[in-house]
Amino acid sequence: MILKRIICLFLLFLFVVLLTSAWECSGFVVKAGARLKNFDLHLTNKPEIEQRKEQQNINNQIVHGGLSRRHAVGAAVTTGLLLSSCGAAIAKSSNDGLGDIFIGEGKWTKSNLAKHNTSPIIDSIVPATFATYSARFLVNYDEGARLWWQGLLKKFSLLSQEEKSAKLGRSFGGFSRSVQIGLDDYLSRSVGVKQGYTNLLQIFLDKYGTTVETKRQIGLLFATLPSSCQPTELMSSTIVQRTLKSSSLEKGGGIEIANNFLVDEESSPPKFFDQDITSLLSGEFQCRYASKTKTYVINPLISLYEIGVDEEFGQTATLTFAGPIAALPLKREQPDFPFDVYALLGISGAAGCAITHSLVIPLDVVKTRIQTDPEMASGSLLESASNIVKAEGPAGLVLGAQATIAGYLWYGVSVYPSYTFFKRLITQSLLSPEVAVVHMNDIALFAGALAAVIASFGLTPLEAARIRTVAEPKIYRQKGLLGTLEAISTEDEELGWKKLYAGFASLLTRQVIFGSVKFLAFEQACEAIFKMWPVLQDATWTSLLVSLVGGGLSGTLSSVVSQPADSVLTYVAQSSGSRSLGVFEGAILMVEEGGLKSLYRGVGSRCLWAGSIIAGQFLLYDVFRTLLSVNKDDLSQFFEVVISGGQTIN
Repeated sequence: MILKRIICLFLLFLFVVLLTSAWECSGFVVKAGARLKNFDLHLTNKPEIEQRKEQQNINNQIVHGGLSRRHAVGAAVTTGLLLSSCGAAIAKSSNDGLGDIFIGEGKWTKSNLAKHNTSPIIDSIVPATFATYSARFLVNYDEGARLWWQGLLKKFSLLSQEEKSAKLGRSFGGFSRSVQIGLDDYLSRSVGVKQGYTNLLQIFLDKYGTTVETKRQIGLLFATLPSSCQPTELMSSTIVQRTLKSSSLEKGGGIEIANNFLVDEESSPPKFFDQDITSLLSGEFQCRYASKTKTYVINPLISLYEIGVDEEFGQTATLTFAGPIAALPLKREQPDFPFDVYALLGISGAAGCAITHSLVIPLDVVKTRIQTDPEMASGSLLESASNIVKAEGPAGLVLGAQATIAGYLWYGVSVYPSYTFFKRLITQSLLSPEVAVVHMNDIALFAGALAAVIASFGLTPLEAARIRTVAEPKIYRQKGLLGTLEAISTEDEELGWKKLYAGFASLLTRQVIFGSVKFLAFEQACEAIFKMWPVLQDATWTSLLVSLVGGGLSGTLSSVVSQPADSVLTYVAQSSGSRSLGVFEGAILMVEEGGLKSLYRGVGSRCLWAGSIIAGQFLLYDVFRTLLSVNKDDLSQFFEVVISGGQTIN
């Protein structure tokens, strides 16, 4: 499936490369798109017949009055994207529901991660079972929580049943933890734990206890508490139940009642209870008072187990009869990124790219020489490096260093924030949530491709200067970066500075393929690793280690896929003729001169180069993001519930 997407993306951007030869048309397309957009807004208040006539007139003007069919298509695409963006932005402005949760004040905050990174069993006043059944209750009877859950069901509706269950399970586990933390905070401000639960029961009754069924569910919820914490007096006066004599509990045998930990191997919730993570206990389960223990129990008895596990739905969690509760509260990415966030992402990317590319300049020099010198192609990587040192000295291994550092400073500062921007734009504005969640891999490919397009504009002339310096050091070494750029731009009077962009089409093709596959492969690799070992997410150093491994895998895969384009780029940039070669023409000439194998000349060294450099690139990118406080956790928000009411202390 991934290979199919890569092939489709490759074909798509070959078409983009063809369009790069018609730069003069780009402004016209944008103007046409704006014209169509304004005209569409102008039509909204006109009768249908007039709309059709005027629309036909504008179509005729566009197609026959100076715009080609290609321009019209481009304008239509531009208009569609603009209008889709506006429509999705309006839809996105609606609340997800949790901000209107009725039990307390619900809010998304940048909480201290260390504050919440604790065990739901050991470090909480509220039992995990009470928290998970509370979460089920709220999803059913709290309007805000119910709207949020319905939004999730719609968002994940197009996924397979397995993927849908996993994502819903993660969301439920996080929501349960948010509820538990809110309850913990409320009880910690109360005059005693039991009094706090009494006040909490009153809050539930006041807000939700309007029917016999909701009172039954509230009774079942508070019956899961240990006997020492149960608000028995308020329960007896407000919740209708029959006394359950101790003899009726003893008849079944094999039942242990200690600290309200009830075990009955013959009793368990109905099957649908496990299949639907938000269903509540059916009418056969009642809250009963056990006279012997002077406590309330659920009858028939069920096991109120709490088991900590390393992995449940891809996260560290605690399992209860009512579902999982995660180690961390419900989490989401910050909805809006201000400009300074993108700026810091750019700085992080620039630092990571410049440092890693500087460290592998010798390897890059050898790779370029193998691609440009057929005599070196037959030797190994070490033999080629040794030959360069013998012929030119150690300085020969750092040729083009200025162009490399400058080029990848630009690459890092442009591609990383651009990728984040385009991915968020497509996910949040251009596609509906249910479509976006199904096509996240495609979105990653497309966002990486768009980011690569932006990076290619600044990288092309610098890459041309680097290749000239490495391939022909006797001519260009002494000129330096600026001198080499000037020499290239003046060697053809007709082309002028455009000669610097002779390899733009081939570099664009390479960068689009490499960049899109790089980001997708990295995210998929990290996701797979974290899914297998969720505990690796708990510490910064383990997360960085995963980035290193994921980067190595993505770099190797990306280099294999984009190797032909890289070889053509080198061939085109090395050419100093009076004519600018295109990507297809360059590829044809390469195959004619050296056969198909020439397109994969130097693939071994490039895999080693790319695997090392992308591993270090993603590692340093995440390191600098952490130092600048723009890593994944810094840009996330946690859902908190602040409950008030009853008698509390300051």
